[in-house]
Amino acid sequence: MVRFSRYIVRTILIFLFVSIGINGCKKDYNSKIPYAYVDFSINPTSYIELNVPGGSIYIPGVGFGGIIIFRDLVDNINPFLAFDAACTFEVSSVVRVKADGSGLATCPSCKSQYILFGGASVAKAPAVEPLKQYHTFYSGGMITIKN
Repeated sequence: MVRFSRYIVRTILIFLFVSIGINGCKKDYNSKIPYAYVDFSINPTSYIELNVPGGSIYIPGVGFGGIIIFRDLVDNINPFLAFDAACTFEVSSVVRVKADGSGLATCPSCKSQYILFGGASVAKAPAVEPLKQYHTFYSGGMITIKN
């Protein structure tokens, strides 16, 4: 009887670990914003706004809705974050969120607000999803932004 119970407990535990492992390997978060290939570099010293934590610039013509490059406070190794400027509530190729220099970005259409510090989470509805984030690498005085 004891062996039977150990066998059942062991089988249940193995099943749980396998199911947790499978769910943990799901793909990255899929944004509502359509995919657009992104791979470019800029020199942040060319933009005075990027010298100060909380500063940001908008680069049109890349990504789906242009890209906001933001100087974060958190990470000294890679202090720059990049987000698609398309609102996740008003998904459109013409509606762009605008960063105001305080660390917030606001959609002029639906009035959703995003906190750019640490990942562009939603600060004010109706949006419920964060801005689409791109990978950034800071090396040799250059910022590289990629999908």
